[in-house]
Amino acid sequence: MPKKVDHDERRREIVGAVWRLLASRGLSALSMRAIAEEAGYANGVLAYYFANKDEVLQVAYEHVYHATNGRVEGKSGDARGMDALRVLCREILPLNEESLLEARIATSLWQRAMYDPVIGRINIDAWDDWRARITGFLQQAHDDGDIRDTDVAVAADRVLSMLMGVQVMAVLNPDAMTESHQVRMLDDCISELQQK
Repeated sequence: MPKKVDHDERRREIVGAVWRLLASRGLSALSMRAIAEEAGYANGVLAYYFANKDEVLQVAYEHVYHATNGRVEGKSGDARGMDALRVLCREILPLNEESLLEARIATSLWQRAMYDPVIGRINIDAWDDWRARITGFLQQAHDDGDIRDTDVAVAADRVLSMLMGVQVMAVLNPDAMTESHQVRMLDDCISELQQK
């Protein structure tokens, strides 16, 4: 009797191999053969789960976004306004090994997002979702009197830009972008919004 294979589990294992390769060797080293070797499978096995390297990259990139959002949902509870904003920002910032790995994957795929319409759409959708969440939390904080009068859409873009910039800085110079330094940058950004 043939062994029953969990298709979704096998896809997750392959995505994990892609994450490890992107984090350790970068996008240029990624090939279907390298992915298969990292995952411990024969090269031909990948074709059963992914049509090509582009599809593997798409799923890997979506997984970064969903992993971050999953942590946010698990930690935010009933938080609203500035408390909810802090939870979201702390999960996007590369404050630990897991989120730094995600930042390495995301930043390595940003260049591809400029030219690949599918990766580009995944990136835009993720940023639009985070922008909408940030805007909503800032609007709640404004309605609650916790932040000064401001254009919350512009403030949300400022927060999102800070988060994406810190991801790049942490990937390129992790020794300078320590957890405490990142948290201080976040706290300063939030404090400026709260000054009345």
